[in-house]
Amino acid sequence: MINPMRNQPTRMMGLASGMDTDFIIQQTLRMHQFKIDNQMRNKKLIEWRQQTHNTIKDEISSLRTTFLSNLGSKSMMNRNVFNATKATVTGKNAGAVSVATTTGTPTGSIRIGQVASLARGASLSSSSSVSQNGGGFNPNSRLDSLFFLEGQRITFTNHQASVTNAAGEKVSINEAEYNAMESALNAADYKTTFTAADNGKEYEIIKKGDVLEIYEAGSDTMLHSFDLGALPGGTFEIGVDTYGVEKLGDGDFRLNGQKLNFYKEVTIGTGDDAVTYQRAEGSTTIGNNGRAVELVGETTLTINDVNITINSNDTIATMIDKVNKSNTGVTMSYNRLTDRFALETTGTGDSVEHDLRVSGTGNLLDLLSGSGAAIAADGQQARVFINNEWVTRDTNSFEYRGVRITLNETTAAGDEDTVVNFTRDATPAIDAIKGFIDSYNSIIRRLEGLLTERKSSSEVGYKPLTDEEKQGMTDKQIEEWESIARKGLLRNDNGIQNLVSSLRRTFFDQIEGAGLSPAQIGLTTGSYFDGTGGQIMINEERLREALEKDPDAVADVFIKIDTSTGTTRGVGLLHKIDGLMRDFVNTTQSTSIRNLEGSLKRANEQIQKLQERMFAEEDRLYKVFASMESSMQKLNQQGGWFNAMLGQG
Repeated sequence: MINPMRNQPTRMMGLASGMDTDFIIQQTLRMHQFKIDNQMRNKKLIEWRQQTHNTIKDEISSLRTTFLSNLGSKSMMNRNVFNATKATVTGKNAGAVSVATTTGTPTGSIRIGQVASLARGASLSSSSSVSQNGGGFNPNSRLDSLFFLEGQRITFTNHQASVTNAAGEKVSINEAEYNAMESALNAADYKTTFTAADNGKEYEIIKKGDVLEIYEAGSDTMLHSFDLGALPGGTFEIGVDTYGVEKLGDGDFRLNGQKLNFYKEVTIGTGDDAVTYQRAEGSTTIGNNGRAVELVGETTLTINDVNITINSNDTIATMIDKVNKSNTGVTMSYNRLTDRFALETTGTGDSVEHDLRVSGTGNLLDLLSGSGAAIAADGQQARVFINNEWVTRDTNSFEYRGVRITLNETTAAGDEDTVVNFTRDATPAIDAIKGFIDSYNSIIRRLEGLLTERKSSSEVGYKPLTDEEKQGMTDKQIEEWESIARKGLLRNDNGIQNLVSSLRRTFFDQIEGAGLSPAQIGLTTGSYFDGTGGQIMINEERLREALEKDPDAVADVFIKIDTSTGTTRGVGLLHKIDGLMRDFVNTTQSTSIRNLEGSLKRANEQIQKLQERMFAEEDRLYKVFASMESSMQKLNQQGGWFNAMLGQG
């Protein structure tokens, strides 16, 4: 192999010796190249093992995310997955109620009579439209810009503004300080600055009516003064430059044809506490540190003993968001079509916890009420007649004897009953279980295949190809070769073997607190004799029988939670499978991948050392041949001279 960093010709023939130097050197270096090729093959095997482990990790993580996570798209961790009871609702008022079964719902039927009332929370709403013109407010409008009925506006107190002092700190000023600062600005003269071209110094022009005074920045000594009340303009000099000042009819001043932008500036306080304010000529906005200084007032809403501060620069949407995110148990809303505000408790029923108590400072509550007193409604319980008894609840959705009932609307007294029949239908639960098992078995088949995979006697010689060996082969030939070369990479891998064995054992033990084992509901593992030892086998008839008999017990086998020790502990089959897979990925496999990364690093270091040795040997051989060629050339020259001398003699 020729050093790629060397600019040697493809074939070098010795000029004096006539020998093929490149060929001889390449043959001499074949042992070095052989060692490098072997190390490259070893490196490729490590990379393949690493890729295989990463693929296994991805497949296991995908299974856990899809089936063994509460948020998975096909999560098996919800008891309703194993629900084998179906509800059929009939009757004139079937739409007035919704019924959902659980794993604990017994077979049989219930009769639902009159829905006398629906549960609701306590509420408070505007008695009329609240905006001045009745057209409604834009939710993004600031509260201090709103005009309510009769032109009233919200009153805010404790006005403050945020400013930056000389130390760069954010500080607050109150309304009195703001007014004092505004008075100081009103009394201040306008000024602007410019930099002289002659000396690069900064100068100030102070405007006092139509009088302009020029100062060097930071100096109290006036350099020039112009009274432009009746004059079109004038000039002044700084060094060698002359500056022309003029006043135009629109009241603008120009300096050498450029408009002068005047502003007022005052500094209040000293040292780091000093705050500098500015206001441009013709503007009412007061600035500080490049930002407008705005006085922000506040008022307070107190809802169920929680104080919520509402600011004058809040929008309607911001105010609603503040209320809804506060810990009051109350939501606020504004309907632009009806132009009304509303407050309602999130909880329903008539208990004390669902009361709505509202107060506030200023006139905000009065304005939100509309033209009259706000309309108040107390919380109310749901009341329905079921199986010849009145049932009263705080919510419209509740459990009744293992059945989840949701009331949608009230019905009239004397209407015919709504009949709900409960029968067993295990098909949806079986389909969900089979879907999980198919994905689980797919991974187990792959793992068992990796554990038992081996090369035949005719395939033992298939090893990773070097780049040189790939030359002249098609992509398909390379792919077929490498598929054989990859065989047996993880044969008898201890980590994978332990995972498969541990998963298999989970199917033989009873589930704590369930009184059943997976085998008793029709789930067993395959046989090692036919290569299915770790896969789940389903006796569908037995599983269906178990689901129809007691779906709650079947759910326990899969996802039982034990709380007997005071801690929450998943003891169901799926919890065990998830735990074993999680530990394998996070511990055993992570260790294997880290070890492979270390082996890969060492292989790269070894390849680099071998290449450096070969290149050093290559350089030495070229120098030896070059020296030999030089010596032979000198010898040939001497022989030629000697022959020439003999010929002359």
